[in-house]
Parts: sequence; C-alpha cells; structure tokens
Amino acid sequence: MLHVYFRGPPPFDRHDWYVLRQGGREVRYVIDYYSAPPEPTGEPVFYLDVRPAIDRPSAILERVMVWGGDLWEQASGADVRRAAAEKARRESS
Repeated sequence: MLHVYFRGPPPFDRHDWYVLRQGGREVRYVIDYYSAPPEPTGEPVFYLDVRPAIDRPSAILERVMVWGGDLWEQASGADVRRAAAEKARRESS
C-alpha cells in the first residue's frame, strides 16, 4: 500500500500472519516489506506496511474506522495536544 501512496517500488517481500483476537476470531494480516537507502553506517533500512487483509466484508469496515480515527485525530488537533502534554510532562520531571 505504501508504494501506491508514494509511487515507489513495490514491496520486495510479503507475508500473511494470522492473529487470534479476543473472542477467538482469527484475523489475517498482510505485511509488506519495503527497502530504503541504507544508513550512513551501511546498515540496511526496511519499512513495514502492516494491515488487516481485506478478505471479508467486516475487514473493509475495520480499515475505514482506523482511517477515520486517524483523520479525526489529526483534524481535531488531538495529536498536537498529546505531544504538547508529553513535552510538558518531560519538562516538569
């Protein structure tokens, strides 16, 4: 999915993982591995895109809910308030 947003190369590897959620429901996740330029030290860099697979109707709804929650958090300024509160907490310690 990242390469679609950023118009980069496709992932070099993909894995399916199965997670047993509370209540006993098994959910399949797709994990895409992307490479990036190495660190100045020569160490390799990888990015992961981890998301529930869209293999059932409820998975689409789950994705929309996560996207909507992230969008609402940014639009409402919650992420900025959280960062400011964390900075104030660190400075008071």
